[in-house]
Amino acid sequence: MVDINVYCVFLVAIAVGAWLQATSGFALGLIVMAIVQVTGVMTIAETAAAISVLAFLNIAVSLADTYRSIDGRLFLFLTLGQVPAIALGIAILNYLTREATAILEIVFALFLITGSLSLALNPTPQARRSGALAATGVGFAGGIFGGMFAASGPVVGWFAYRQPIVIASIRASLLAMLGVTTCTRTVLVWMDGIYSQSLLWIIIAAVPVVFISTYVAKRFQPNVTDRQFRRAIFSLVFLIGCWILVSAVIKVVKLTT
Repeated sequence: MVDINVYCVFLVAIAVGAWLQATSGFALGLIVMAIVQVTGVMTIAETAAAISVLAFLNIAVSLADTYRSIDGRLFLFLTLGQVPAIALGIAILNYLTREATAILEIVFALFLITGSLSLALNPTPQARRSGALAATGVGFAGGIFGGMFAASGPVVGWFAYRQPIVIASIRASLLAMLGVTTCTRTVLVWMDGIYSQSLLWIIIAAVPVVFISTYVAKRFQPNVTDRQFRRAIFSLVFLIGCWILVSAVIKVVKLTT
């Protein structure tokens, strides 16, 4: 039986997330995870699995006419760090899902809060580019959260925006990196058998939403500065993260008393 509430919440979240990612170069995973989890209509693992598939479609459309702006070095080293860490992130997610759901919710809430803070701050470009080791290390850290929550953007995004590279190249490079990592995550969780028939139908229903939202974002850019845009996202994600954190802590307190 189709649960209309699940479809409505997820499709709205995907529409907002796809629009934001096409505009900023990341944020789809963060926004969708935040909106869906605060409503409680899907588990973290199911939401992350759906995001992995849909994010790739969003990225493919976004890069169709901007791929030439990809900065090869930034893309390469961030990707090299992320790919091996994704499996570790998935393993952590699976363990906490089985053994400590409340702790998983706390970790997720803290991720939302810290991730939103990285969006609120306005990173100042460095005088020179970071080295390969630093980029790979940041990619690895982002890969862990990408594996857990299908949302590595807040980690790698902050690093990328501090590089002395034009904004268009940063956005294209982040999208290309996320394209590789979302494919990797999709294959790994598919092998785990998480894609049930009901989850696949939700993903199918969201496909046209991703295309439409991405198209709109590419044709109609918001008439705000990058800083204003980031702070608007920050406010939404921060408040949701605080709500989930309080709810999770209450659950833990109840379990221990």
